Amino acid sequence: MSRIPSGRKGIFTKELPGPSTPFREAVMEAESHGIGGLYLGSPRSISPELNPAELAEAGQFAGSRGVTLGISAGMLNPYQPGRSEEALAAGSGDWALGLLRLIEAARCLGQREVMLVVGTEYDRFNRSVEWGEQLKAVAGFLRRITPDVRSLGSRILIKTHQEITSWEVIRLLDSLDPELFAAAFDPVNLIVRMENPLAAAERLAGRIGQVHLDDARLQWRGSGLARALCPIGSGCIRWPELIMKVRTSDPDAWYWGELHQAELVMPFLSPGWFTDHPDIMLEEVSSWLGGAQPLTAAPESLVGSRAGRVDALLAFLDYHC
Repeated sequence: MSRIPSGRKGIFTKELPGPSTPFREAVMEAESHGIGGLYLGSPRSISPELNPAELAEAGQFAGSRGVTLGISAGMLNPYQPGRSEEALAAGSGDWALGLLRLIEAARCLGQREVMLVVGTEYDRFNRSVEWGEQLKAVAGFLRRITPDVRSLGSRILIKTHQEITSWEVIRLLDSLDPELFAAAFDPVNLIVRMENPLAAAERLAGRIGQVHLDDARLQWRGSGLARALCPIGSGCIRWPELIMKVRTSDPDAWYWGELHQAELVMPFLSPGWFTDHPDIMLEEVSSWLGGAQPLTAAPESLVGSRAGRVDALLAFLDYHC
């Protein structure tokens, strides 16, 4: 049960074969590796004007090669509209219209699900706008466009990105239509919020539409821990057990290989950190401490030289399917 279901594994185009690779070549590269999914990001990478005929042709080509396309609609935070570049461009400045156009474009590409990111760590710790108010604004916006999402027959997946906890994603989902909204589960981001991915998977059980595959080591720093990215299978995430949990709770979830870039610090020893994370219990934080590497010279980062991480990701996808 720790194997990824056949036909439900993919990789981000930025990892393989690369963001500048022409679409058809990228699809054939994924096919040559036996990977059934290619995460494009924005549908505007196929057709900047979101031409339905161009998108449908691209989707048909990918389908003919047995490759499913993954789609993102970018960021969503009413207090940071400038970050929603894709939606603003797609809607000629109308954010809601642009987001719906991106969702419709995903349907043209043969994909009913799109991923949304709420923001960045800056937003969580932005003292001018309380984080809870930002999340309320996100929920309100999504409720307003719910009838349109339903009419398109689509589903939005809210990513457990670096700034948001699994508890906060759950509360967002609780306020939305469960048939139209679910989670994009990214464990290597949840550890930045000092969450145990296994516990987070249990919290999100039944609501996971996709899983992002990557790994990291935990290193002690003066104010807490740091996330040091590493080849999958050599870090702190217990992937076989995690896959087993998700396969049990969400058997239709997709698994996408995504190499992260930011090596972030988790300063949980700093005053106020637990106040900013009111859901997390000491028991969950303490479950990580024994797995952190001691205060020694950090190993060489693999962010700048990613070839080893890509190779490990391909091997992982091959073995666990």
